Amino acid sequence: MKHEAAQLSRWLRRLPTRVPSAELRTSLRVIAGRERQRRLARRNPGSIFQTVLQTVFRAWRDRVQVLSEHVIRSFVLPMAGGLSSAVVLFTMFVVPAYPLRVPGAYDIPTELTTKVALKVMAPFVNSDGDLVVDVRVDGQGRMIDYVIVSGGVVLTNMQMRRRLENVLLFTEFTPATSFGQPMQSTLRLWFSSSHIDVRG
Repeated sequence: MKHEAAQLSRWLRRLPTRVPSAELRTSLRVIAGRERQRRLARRNPGSIFQTVLQTVFRAWRDRVQVLSEHVIRSFVLPMAGGLSSAVVLFTMFVVPAYPLRVPGAYDIPTELTTKVALKVMAPFVNSDGDLVVDVRVDGQGRMIDYVIVSGGVVLTNMQMRRRLENVLLFTEFTPATSFGQPMQSTLRLWFSSSHIDVRG
């Protein structure tokens, strides 16, 4: 083994010596100078901080790029499809069902609320002039209170007032309704010597 190594060493010494070219020496010196500057820059704390910031920024930029390419694309396509489907379904089902107002056509009101009405009433003759009474009707169509608006003769004449009260107690009313539910309401009655006028 030692004999072979010695023989190899003798053969290598017999080889001609190669001298590097001037261009190779210059390029090696430039590379060595750059490496020396890089090592000196690493010793500076400011350059170390700048290097760390550059590394963190690159990592953050790479993560944002991956997120935008993979995650956001996987959300944007289904969201756009769902939104367009919702718009199409909305225009197909809701818009044709929406009532359009035809010019010149009469609008038919819906009966969401109804007023109180007089159903059956006994005759009441007021010979002393006109009498106006506001009658408060409950949800079952019965009088619960009344107020004499005009016709002061009834207030002083107790007999006529009792007759008015008896007539109102036995009068049947159709109660007012709101969304189909009966409710309290007020009805105005006009008693005159010739007829009875009713206003809600």
